[in-house]
Amino acid sequence: MTMHRVADRRPSRRAVLKGFAAAGAFTLAAPHVARAAEVVRFLHDETDPPTVEFFNKAIAAFQADNPGVTIEMEAVGSAGRLQKVTAMLNAGTMPEIFKILPEERFSFGAQGFLEPLDDVIAEIGVDQYPARMIAPIDGKRISIPYTIGHSSVFWYRDDLFSAKGIAPPADWAAYLAAAKALTSGDQYGTVFPVNKNRVTSLFFSQYYWSAGGTYFDKDLKLVFGGEPAVKALEFQKALSKFVPPGVANYVNNDLVNAYLTEKVAIDIWAARLISTAALNKPDLIARTKAAKRPAGPAGVGVGFANANNLALSSEKVGSRSIAAAKKFLLYILTGDRAVDFALTAYPHLIPPTASVRSDPRLLAGTPQLAGRRDLADASFDISNTLDFESEAGATIENGTVVTTGVSNPLIGTIIARDIPAQMVQRVVLQDLDPTEAVAWGRSEMEATLAKARKI
Repeated sequence: MTMHRVADRRPSRRAVLKGFAAAGAFTLAAPHVARAAEVVRFLHDETDPPTVEFFNKAIAAFQADNPGVTIEMEAVGSAGRLQKVTAMLNAGTMPEIFKILPEERFSFGAQGFLEPLDDVIAEIGVDQYPARMIAPIDGKRISIPYTIGHSSVFWYRDDLFSAKGIAPPADWAAYLAAAKALTSGDQYGTVFPVNKNRVTSLFFSQYYWSAGGTYFDKDLKLVFGGEPAVKALEFQKALSKFVPPGVANYVNNDLVNAYLTEKVAIDIWAARLISTAALNKPDLIARTKAAKRPAGPAGVGVGFANANNLALSSEKVGSRSIAAAKKFLLYILTGDRAVDFALTAYPHLIPPTASVRSDPRLLAGTPQLAGRRDLADASFDISNTLDFESEAGATIENGTVVTTGVSNPLIGTIIARDIPAQMVQRVVLQDLDPTEAVAWGRSEMEATLAKARKI
């Protein structure tokens, strides 16, 4: 086996810190031995057993068709993904293919950690993807969507609503009234997280956007704050009276479990809730419906939907089999594999390409959801949604969210520091006045951005 020194390829401590501003210290590892030329390492965070089974079968089929290429897959939970990636960046042992968050792409790409994927996207078809989810960065597309995460569908218990004579709420005031009416004993009207994590920031951002605010303008100037931020926090404070205890510790799965254990009547979350219920508690599906998000002060309920991306690491951080990795990406993201993957957690795993979303096999759904196309349609509808990297300067015009087409490289460090989540904690858990919490958040954002520019 040929030995390769990797010290000149491995990013410096300063470079890694630039990608994870204020995320903590790292310890560099010793140089490593290069892997076999045609080994493609694949790191992702889709840990559901049906999805892992799909990948295992797809890998076996790909390897059978491509002798000499070995795919080494590792699935880690979402909470451990960043830690894993950070350690591998330091060691210069990045897998060829790995899951990347949208707001991470800028710093990774700027430091030369990623291989462009324009050729792969072009072969699939640029027009197949929502434009904001494949926007080039410095003229290059350095990640590729493998699914769309729609984290803001308004799921509700139709049986409980009917028993109380309540209609799906049209606005925030009606939402508060419904949550109050549906809270009794161990039954709670709704749920949202108050943990110091990305999901809490995601929830706050939906309400902030629905009140007419954005974090940045179209010129990437920080404009966070003002009345929209105060109104969003005031609303979450009022809504917190009708959520289960323990939301200060909630992560993604807790939002699903709260609905499946019938603790809550309203759950604004991804369709993971539906796919899990269909497999484990099908009677709950019959009692579940979806509705539009209640409108905020700006006249519409803005949701959160972003591309879940895969990236191809560069030789600089350890990639060795780039051509084989691109071939594998094309294989798992197209044709029957794309349909089969979406069906492993239907209708949660939304295909990013229009052709797969309209495939008859996908439209037919799964046996567990036979006849409930309405639930899939609600998940697949990503109209009036934003994500962190596309929200800069977005406006609401005649009840429709309009984006500027500007991709934001600055917001990632704010979200990584959980600043929006900490504002929610200060208001909901510590009873801080929303105006003071917004002032604190604005100051923290300014300091974080200033620090990031110096690294």
